[in-house]
Amino acid sequence: MTTPTHPVIVVDWGTTAFRAWLVEAGDGRVHATIPDGRGMRELAGTSFRDYCAERLTPWRSGPGEPPPVYLAGMVGAATGWATAPQPALPLRPQDLAAHIIPAPGLDNAWLLPGVRVDSDAPDRVDVMRGEEVQILGALGRSDRRNAILCLPGTHSKWARVVDGVLKDFTTFMTGEVYAALLGHTLLGQGVEAGAIGSTAGSVEAFRRGLTQATVDGAGLLAHAFAARTRRLYRDLAADDVPAFLSGLLIGEELAGAAALGYLPRPEVVVVGAEALAARYAEALAIIGTRAETVAAADATLAGVLALARLHRPSPP
Repeated sequence: MTTPTHPVIVVDWGTTAFRAWLVEAGDGRVHATIPDGRGMRELAGTSFRDYCAERLTPWRSGPGEPPPVYLAGMVGAATGWATAPQPALPLRPQDLAAHIIPAPGLDNAWLLPGVRVDSDAPDRVDVMRGEEVQILGALGRSDRRNAILCLPGTHSKWARVVDGVLKDFTTFMTGEVYAALLGHTLLGQGVEAGAIGSTAGSVEAFRRGLTQATVDGAGLLAHAFAARTRRLYRDLAADDVPAFLSGLLIGEELAGAAALGYLPRPEVVVVGAEALAARYAEALAIIGTRAETVAAADATLAGVLALARLHRPSPP
């Protein structure tokens, strides 16, 4: 069992990146960081255990018991180190901690679970792995027990927490669709693609995209083509296409969130990278919702540390 005076290693390991922190379990003080490393996609065909052990050797090779390691993210998926559980909602933090499993082959290393929605309806099932930790961390940092959260990214998540219990969430493929439209369709021809939350292109083009999402209820399949037609015959420069599509897709996501009851709300907690969170905050402000933004890395660190404190390993 982790005691308040023991250091803990927190690892956020996904498809494209590896990050780690050496922190104090009790107060969360950060002693050292590994800001970047190889994601699992880059390590395909090699040993995740060996790579993790090598990266963490400076923190685990000293005298005494090596610090425990807690790993969150896609490292616990079927394509990762080993498959960690994805228990069904509703779940409390204690429930998540109870589903932590050992990371095979590395002493005192642990894989955190994901979560899933698995309703009685045959067409209502959803999964996430990594965002549940950020949800826990973001709420802990603000001392909240009730919130609607938005976690934008490749696969954006909207989540509902009631009295400290994660009750529901929905995935929107916003970032992935954005990349596909820019990189693999007519809309992106002659356009330098950037991330959906980048500041490339004008603020005005981003707002035009938000407005386009509200026009006539035709939906994304019709609205997306406006990135082509407005470029040909209206007010859209080629360099502004990414910003326009960013606004359009975020606007479509907000409309979907409203249809599912996540909006309207006075306030939403937005957990993400700074530029992307700012774009969502701007979009939410237009519909009268205040965004409390939390950096994704801060939320991950706080959430993993909270679960590490709750973890009670079974005796060997």
